[in-house]
Amino acid sequence: MTIRRHHNLGGIFLRTALAMVLVVAATAVFVAKVVSDQAHEFQTAIEHKLVLRGSDAIALSFNTALMREWDSMHAVARSIGTASQDDINKFMDAVARTGGQVAWAGFAAPDGTIISGSNGYEVGKNVSSKRWFRDGIRVPSVDSITETATNALTGKMEYFLNLSTPVKGPDGQKIGVLVYRVRIAWVRSFLFEASKELGIDVVVQDINGDTVIDTRHESTPLPKSLTSSASLRSKSSGVFHLVDGKDGGTYAFAPDFVWNKLPNFGWRVFAVLRRDNISNDLPVLTQVTLATVAAAALCLLGVTLVFLKLLLRPVERLAEDAKSIANGKYVFPEEATSSQEAASLSSALAIIQSKLTPQRSERPPRSTPEASPEPHS
Repeated sequence: MTIRRHHNLGGIFLRTALAMVLVVAATAVFVAKVVSDQAHEFQTAIEHKLVLRGSDAIALSFNTALMREWDSMHAVARSIGTASQDDINKFMDAVARTGGQVAWAGFAAPDGTIISGSNGYEVGKNVSSKRWFRDGIRVPSVDSITETATNALTGKMEYFLNLSTPVKGPDGQKIGVLVYRVRIAWVRSFLFEASKELGIDVVVQDINGDTVIDTRHESTPLPKSLTSSASLRSKSSGVFHLVDGKDGGTYAFAPDFVWNKLPNFGWRVFAVLRRDNISNDLPVLTQVTLATVAAAALCLLGVTLVFLKLLLRPVERLAEDAKSIANGKYVFPEEATSSQEAASLSSALAIIQSKLTPQRSERPPRSTPEASPEPHS
C-alpha cells in the first residue's frame, strides 16, 4: 500500500497563529473605522452647533448694540421736535461726543437742507438726493448701502451706516429728518471682538453684494458655491441656516442681520467657523481611543499566541513521538496533561507502544538460507 506523504504543510500552531492575527487585525481595523467615523460625525455635529449658536450670539450682540443707537436717535428726535435752534445744536454736538459710535449727527429741514450738524459740519448742505433722507422723511430707516464720507473730526475717508427718522413738531407734523452717521469701523470692531470670543468669523455684504465687514484674518473671496447656496435662501427668514461651501469649511447664512424693531436694510451675513479655534479634545480622544484599541488587540493577540503555544506544544511533541513509533523506534510517550485530548493521545500512544514491544520481542528472527549439501559422488 502506498502511503502519501505531504511535505511543507504548516503546523497547527502556525496556521492557528496566522488565523488569529488576521482575525484580530480585521477586528481592530473594523473597530478603528467605526470609532473614527463616529468621532468625525460627532465633530461635524459639534461644529454645526458652534457656528449656528455662535452666529446667533453675534447677531444678538450686534442688534443689542445697534438698538441702543436706534433708541438714542428716536429719543433725540422727540426732544428736538420742540427745541430751539441752540438746543438742537447742543444735541447734535453731544451725540458725536458720546462713545464714538456716531461720527456725525445732523438735522435736515423738509427741503433737504442741513440746519444743524455736529460741530457745525455740513450745515447748509442740501441732502435731498440722499437715500437716508428720502426714506427717513417717511419712516424710520437704515440705509442699505454704506456711505463713504469724510470724518468730520479726523478728516479721513471712512465708511458709515446712516440711521434716519422723521422729526415731528408739537402738532405732529413732520418738520425734518434726524440722521445718525454710525461708523462702520465701530461696527467692525464690535463684531471682531464678539467673533474672537466665540470663534466665529463674520462676513457682511450690503444690498449690492459688496463686502462691508470681514472679521477674517485674510479677506479672501467667499466660495462661489457658498454665495450660490445663500442666494437660494435670500427670501427665507432671518434665522441662520447652514450652507455648504464645498471647500471643507463650516458656514451659516442669514439674509438679514437685524431683529426686533430695527428695519431690514438688506445686509447678508455669512458666519464662518474658525478652524484654528476648534477644540482639539475630540481628535486627541479619537487618537487615544484608537491607540487603546490597538494596544488591546496586540495584548489579546499575544495572550492568545502564548495560550496556543502552551496548549499545542504537547500535541506537537506527541505527534513527533507517534511518528517515531511509526518508524519503528522505541519511544516512550511522555504523558501530556495540557488538555483532555492531549492526555488521551499520550495514553493511547503509550498503550500502542506497550502492545508493539512484546510483538517485536516475540517475532522470530528471519531464517537465512543454508547451503545445500553437496551430493556425494
